[in-house]
Amino acid sequence: MNSMDGAIDLDSDSYWSRVFKLLRKPAFRWFWLGSSTQAIGQATQFLVIGWLVLEVTGSATELGLVIFLYGVPNVAFLLVAGIVADRFDRRHVLMLTQTGVGFLVATLGILELFDAVAIWNIYIAAFVLGIVQSLNMPARTTMVSDIVAKASILDAVAMQNAAVHAGRMIGPPVLGLVIELWGIGTSLFVIAGCYIVSMACIGRIGETNQITRASEVSVFKNFTDGFAYIRSNRIVLTAIVITCSFGGFGMSHQQVIPAMAKDVLGTGAAGVGLLFLASGIGSFLGNILLPIIGNVRIYRSLLINLVLFSIFLSLFSWSSWFWLSWFLFLLVGLFGLGSVWPLATSLVQVESPVEMKGRVMGILQFTPGFHFLGAYPLTLLAGQFGWEAAITVAAGATLLVTVWFGVVRKGAPEIDIQTPREQASN
Repeated sequence: MNSMDGAIDLDSDSYWSRVFKLLRKPAFRWFWLGSSTQAIGQATQFLVIGWLVLEVTGSATELGLVIFLYGVPNVAFLLVAGIVADRFDRRHVLMLTQTGVGFLVATLGILELFDAVAIWNIYIAAFVLGIVQSLNMPARTTMVSDIVAKASILDAVAMQNAAVHAGRMIGPPVLGLVIELWGIGTSLFVIAGCYIVSMACIGRIGETNQITRASEVSVFKNFTDGFAYIRSNRIVLTAIVITCSFGGFGMSHQQVIPAMAKDVLGTGAAGVGLLFLASGIGSFLGNILLPIIGNVRIYRSLLINLVLFSIFLSLFSWSSWFWLSWFLFLLVGLFGLGSVWPLATSLVQVESPVEMKGRVMGILQFTPGFHFLGAYPLTLLAGQFGWEAAITVAAGATLLVTVWFGVVRKGAPEIDIQTPREQASN
């Protein structure tokens, strides 16, 4: 029987009771704190680096190219990263990668302080960051299931994502002001410090329940087993495809918002920080609301949120009034990163066997990888037809893939298929 077909009642405890039970667990508490501080760095690194590119070149297309150079290794190494997450201690993977990112960002900060940054320095830094952070993502998302019981995964994922979005709420507006007051170099050092603090938090977690059965077979068999499982499970396959389209098309605007806001809204770094604050607030609210709604059909909710995300992203693209754009961007965050991403990660994690979670989550991590790759074509399209048309096309492509692959095509899961949360403790 498919693991989506049974049910248990997880509503005997209130939402806040479940939250406090998780936070009383030291391992999860340190993981939550580490996720929060890493999120501040990760949410602001391309706000700051993007502003650095605009300062050095004045070109939105160059910014798109930098994001693209980050995205290529970010996507190319994800399958390897999934295997690394299954074969090695995920705590050590996270600590090494966070230290590496901190070092790279600090190096850019030193160059900026001495007014020695050239665009090729940023190209190299973006490419290496893409490699390092691709190794980080599957280990970080999969580690939730190493720390909490299966019945608590949806709550833990929502809380972990809420921590990430709390970081996105705090980081961009603060770093936008830091750029205005003390310059880009200082901002880069703040980001590097966030990664070092996150590394220290992960180091406090201690032993986890990770299973590393993947190391018992060859790397090639790790690859083939992971793909074979995904192809055989229509729920996981569909969730990965539609969520990756959400990343590649719908989220392609995320890292080039500094250029879009400067061109369309005429705002500076502080204004861009406020836009990211709106997205962070919406994403945070989405993560808070998901567990509160109780036993839901996660797949149906995933589809509904993808449709709403596409609609509000299109409306956002045509707004030229800052505060209307701010509100619409909040809704984009609410229905996008605040709802689509935690629903998809919860669905895939619960559905996947313990021994290959890292590989399956590694493939799902193509979602954020693709939105880096999508940034460069989006800037090229915007250069020809304007930001309004470019972002609307991206939103339309997200909606098209969602409806066709998720609902219309032969073999798509039933819309009302039961949530795995209802069977998580079976």
